[in-house]
Amino acid sequence: MTKTEILAPVGNMDMLYAGIAAGADAFYLALDDFGARAYAENFSLENIEEVIDYAHYFGRKVFITMNILIKDSEIDKAISYIEKLYEYGVDGILIQDIGFYSIIKNQMPGLDFHASTQMAVRDYHGAKALMDLGFKRIVIARETPIEEIRKISKLPCEKEVFVHGSLCVSYSGECLMSSYFGERSANRGRCAGPCRQKYQLINNGKTYGTDYYLNMKDLNVIDELDQLLELGIDCLKIEGRMKSPEYVYQSVSIYKEKISGKIYSVDKLRDISNRGYTKGFIFDQKRDYILKEGDIKHRVVGKVEKINDKKAFRALSPLHKGDNLEVVTEKGKKLPLTLTEDFNKDDLIFLDKYKDARIESGILMLNAENIKNDLENSLQSYTNLPVKLYFEGRLGMKARLRMIYKDIEVLAEDSSLIEASQNISIDEASIRDNLERFNDEIFTPCLIDIKIDDGIFLRKKTINKLRREATALLKTKIAGKYKRKPVKITKPRLASQSSKSIEKNVELMTNDIDSSLLSDFDKVYIKDYDPKYEGLSLYLNLDSHMDYEINELISFLKENSIEGVIFNNYRDLDFIDDFKSNGIKIRIGRYLNVINSYAFKFYSTFAEKIESSVENTLENINKNAKRYNIEALSFARIELMNMVHCPFSTIKKCGLKGCPTCKFNQGELVSGNGDRMKLVRRDYLTKIYPYHPAGFNENLFVDEVSTLVSVFSDQDLKDYKNKAYKDKLNYERGVI
Repeated sequence: MTKTEILAPVGNMDMLYAGIAAGADAFYLALDDFGARAYAENFSLENIEEVIDYAHYFGRKVFITMNILIKDSEIDKAISYIEKLYEYGVDGILIQDIGFYSIIKNQMPGLDFHASTQMAVRDYHGAKALMDLGFKRIVIARETPIEEIRKISKLPCEKEVFVHGSLCVSYSGECLMSSYFGERSANRGRCAGPCRQKYQLINNGKTYGTDYYLNMKDLNVIDELDQLLELGIDCLKIEGRMKSPEYVYQSVSIYKEKISGKIYSVDKLRDISNRGYTKGFIFDQKRDYILKEGDIKHRVVGKVEKINDKKAFRALSPLHKGDNLEVVTEKGKKLPLTLTEDFNKDDLIFLDKYKDARIESGILMLNAENIKNDLENSLQSYTNLPVKLYFEGRLGMKARLRMIYKDIEVLAEDSSLIEASQNISIDEASIRDNLERFNDEIFTPCLIDIKIDDGIFLRKKTINKLRREATALLKTKIAGKYKRKPVKITKPRLASQSSKSIEKNVELMTNDIDSSLLSDFDKVYIKDYDPKYEGLSLYLNLDSHMDYEINELISFLKENSIEGVIFNNYRDLDFIDDFKSNGIKIRIGRYLNVINSYAFKFYSTFAEKIESSVENTLENINKNAKRYNIEALSFARIELMNMVHCPFSTIKKCGLKGCPTCKFNQGELVSGNGDRMKLVRRDYLTKIYPYHPAGFNENLFVDEVSTLVSVFSDQDLKDYKNKAYKDKLNYERGVI
């Protein structure tokens, strides 16, 4: 069986130290720019080389995340960053932007590229398409069920699966809520976290409550880990670049213990930072995966009872001096309790200062002292890479120190010749004492061999200097094994101006639209075929979650005279040749997040028209429309989230069953800011849209831009034609 890599998050150096101490095999981290966690501490181009080197001293890998959509104005900077990272010896780069990838993929020999979870790969064909494009590793979307992972595992590429940490409620790469309402794009690493906020939940005018209906618990699959190991998954990923060193140490340690078949502490996993745990949609947990207000996320360590008229609780597990607990009073007040001594399991702990503690209430563990102690103890011992030292001091020769680590050998030599001592000569014990003084260094001598002549004069500072020089040389030589010769990336030439097919198109989100209202449009994009649209120029919009068998789909398209398809997921790229060989035209939809010139160029090689991302800017759309056949949305309710979760399931407790006939398959969410949204449940997925459509002044587009109108109803079409909309699409401001 292939050794399974544990990949740990790093947001600062203390997290890196913790991960190395815990035994993580690899680390993922970001620079100040281009990472999907822009608000983490992150690193700079000025200090990242020493971070990469430090991990390499211990034989660990470093992957840098550049997994955001990259604007045209940032391409040169991104290239300059990756040129330096390549030279510094980084082991891999995580990518989301297909345009950026298309520039660099063939110009950086020996560097591995990983397809980020932001590329929303959740099936075999999506993984295969990106593998065929040259990605060495596929980071599988967190929502992918184990049955599909089983299929993906058969591909001859590396597979990486999230096993622990925070979860987005929306499919990664398909959440626009933060950018739509607040300019902060999740696809740019700047998500404002709208899924962690409170919302009113409404159906047919009735409000069912105000709560955290989108607040996913954290992923924890340790009890199901064997299923992933049996599939030979190459890498188990722990989320958490904005968490603590203690979190990194415990999560890595416990997952390594599980993989090794050792006993691991479930309690410690519960005591590190979390929102409560779920085994996720990956392992088909369809209930109790949302953390609502009042839900308990901390571990219960006892239950209040009355013993001889005194309040007390019996410890359900060992407790330690310094543990910070929480006691709830009869009036619901939450009070802290810090333990002043250790307790064993089943010990009775009296609450003399908490006489109003509520009977039968749980005592919660807020902060466990042993979590911190474990890390501190491990940090004292992990920097002990074994080195062999060979010291030689001969009269009339230079003092020499050879230092060997594994198969790497360095030599430090003094500049002066050794002379005979006039008074007191140095002895072997003194030399050994100075050679052992590695102090804060990462090496520890496992052998010290000393060969000296009798009666030599040698200063102790010379011995210390040789030890320091040899240590520095050894570090340089270890890190040097990973360094690469500099490369200079050449950007491909973009297309020149050419004639374009300018269209006004319409996208039907339902089949409730009167066909007689569609005569003004050139192309009609449909979700499902309806005979009433026969005779129109139809294109089938391949939903990003639509499953299809390619031969059946092509037969369906031909039987119903559907001219073409619209790709919205990388899965569709696996069937380019199938569609083209059958005369089916290809277009690119907005869910493939095309935001820069090089992404337009990439898709133009096989697609007749490319829809811009709704997070693009007017300036960039107009500029690229001079070169490529571009379409821009000008009226729509933008899909804000796409998710397996249904907010109404938190009230119904239905386990996400019976959706097709459920009376709650449509509803509303209202945020604390008054933002109103539509919920639509279809095909066991919930999509969130703004309640009102937004429009854009089409006159601001250059003549070469084709426009697309997206409608749910006849009324939407009338509102578009009458410009009866208040909300504006955000092309003029863009996103940060």
